[in-house]
Amino acid sequence: MTARLADRRTLGLITLVLMGAAIVLTAFLMQKAGPPAASAADHLDAPGATPPGGDVQRDITDVYAFRSPTNSANTVLALNVNGVGSPGEAAPGPDRTFARGAPAVGNTKFVLYNLNIDNDGDAVADIVLSTRFGAPQADGVQELEVRNNGMLVIPKDLGRSTGFSEATPYVATKDGVSVFAGQRDDPFFFDLLGFLNILGPGTSLIGCGGPNDHPERNFFADRNVSSIVLEVPSSMLTGGSSNIGVWATTTSGTSQVDRMGRPAINTVFIPNNPLPPDRVTDGKASLKNTFNKSEPVNDQANFRSEVVDTLAVLFSLNNGSDPNVGDDAAQIQGLANFLLPDILTIDTASGAGFPNGRGLADDVIDTELGLISEGLITTDCVANDSTFLGTLPYLGSPNN
Repeated sequence: MTARLADRRTLGLITLVLMGAAIVLTAFLMQKAGPPAASAADHLDAPGATPPGGDVQRDITDVYAFRSPTNSANTVLALNVNGVGSPGEAAPGPDRTFARGAPAVGNTKFVLYNLNIDNDGDAVADIVLSTRFGAPQADGVQELEVRNNGMLVIPKDLGRSTGFSEATPYVATKDGVSVFAGQRDDPFFFDLLGFLNILGPGTSLIGCGGPNDHPERNFFADRNVSSIVLEVPSSMLTGGSSNIGVWATTTSGTSQVDRMGRPAINTVFIPNNPLPPDRVTDGKASLKNTFNKSEPVNDQANFRSEVVDTLAVLFSLNNGSDPNVGDDAAQIQGLANFLLPDILTIDTASGAGFPNGRGLADDVIDTELGLISEGLITTDCVANDSTFLGTLPYLGSPNN
């Protein structure tokens, strides 16, 4: 019985690491080849939006929302796409621009990058800040415009992205609204090799070793993303209080391609996820594209049962060492209420980090591992290694 429990725990811990970090599939990470549908925070999580045959330009990797470190009356919102890129990497390639239209030829459906704001708590967008790009030049520079609920805020004769070889980030500012778009160092961090070697001798993600016996490593170090960073007066976003909800979407014409609020919700809880009976090997149909195309206001009705089922399995992993299991059901129901709808909530008047918004250096994986494992796992032993800027765009310079 003890051996069976240990085996179950080992399998469960591996699964938790896989889910909490939303790992990129091993075949992609260990080879220089085009990736299958895979994910990190939400890196390459959307089937049909990833290569081959898909478009990483519309695949959202992460969303950030935090009080501006340079002006406490402002809020910073960031949306990243073009994940898992690094210099010299064959696919999906290091230098990728933002999408203009889909298909690219003819631009029949213009692509919008949207930061959606709910300021009255009904999980419906009250404010949509949309960024749209023009055709890229040889150095990657693209004209851009930003609109607030359709009204022009940053015109294309002012707005543009930063070129691949441009050392100084270009920031356009008008009427208190600032925007940056361009390549940045990926701020997401996770010990991928610790996961890949978790069953090897002397290696584990449980407990942090020294530099010689367990050299933790952030797989996403030295990899880039394409970032859209907006800094706006918080009063532009808020309604009756300083509390708002934020999520990002990408759209082609009238079709929504991807969405993200909190990190890893789609990958962890929406089938196919790694836990039975939701695994691909168990034959359960994928709902990931269904989730990505849906609206947060419908999350509780459409996906609550999936979240509750997954949390029940995760909480059961801790029952062997936790005699107080009678409160599991209540905790799971409360956590399902917290996780859905998939919206990143933030008090814009507060400088606190995740789960109050999400700052660039916030260790969201450690927080989520403890939350969904009932405290069984509290860290992946990896800390932020990015060097952030003191001014917009705040994200670190891209790796060359």
